[in-house]
Amino acid sequence: MMLRRLLFLFIILLSATYVSAQSAPVVDVSANLLNWIKHLDANVDKYFTRDKGKELSRNIEALKRDITIYFKIRKNLSDSIYRKNVAPGKKDEKNLELLKTQMGEIIGQMRGVTDLTNNELRAEGDRLNDQIYNVLNSDGARFLSYLEAFLSGLEVSKKDMALDASLAYDRLQQAISLLASTKDKIDRKMK
Repeated sequence: MMLRRLLFLFIILLSATYVSAQSAPVVDVSANLLNWIKHLDANVDKYFTRDKGKELSRNIEALKRDITIYFKIRKNLSDSIYRKNVAPGKKDEKNLELLKTQMGEIIGQMRGVTDLTNNELRAEGDRLNDQIYNVLNSDGARFLSYLEAFLSGLEVSKKDMALDASLAYDRLQQAISLLASTKDKIDRKMK
């Protein structure tokens, strides 16, 4: 009886180890970022004030710029990995740090925007900011994308990277377009 329990426990532990080894600890925040930006765009009338309009417009433009830069860096790195057929398991600290630094810039710009909105959007933005910050500062325990996990040297399949990138790129492009729309709405209100 004791042997059966030990064998059962051993199988469960092996299964758990296998599953955790097969998947990188990725926290994709692109969906939450897009949702927050959708709310930002849809609720301009709820938080816009003329006295904050110019600063809000500048901050939204800066956020749009930083998300665009992040998108381009991420796409170029991913394309380069596929083009050069880089095998998983090799660390690339320089490019990993580049991605993390750019996401840090996005966090800063988000703060500039959220400070000029209403309580509801500020709270949503703060939660998203905290989520991104916690992943960025998890000392390699979690990643914002499979690309980051790949660059950190984890065994990540290119199929997982491609699927992750496809969804994230679409969301980031939508976010960039919505930020342009939001800025345009604010600029029209300032006239």
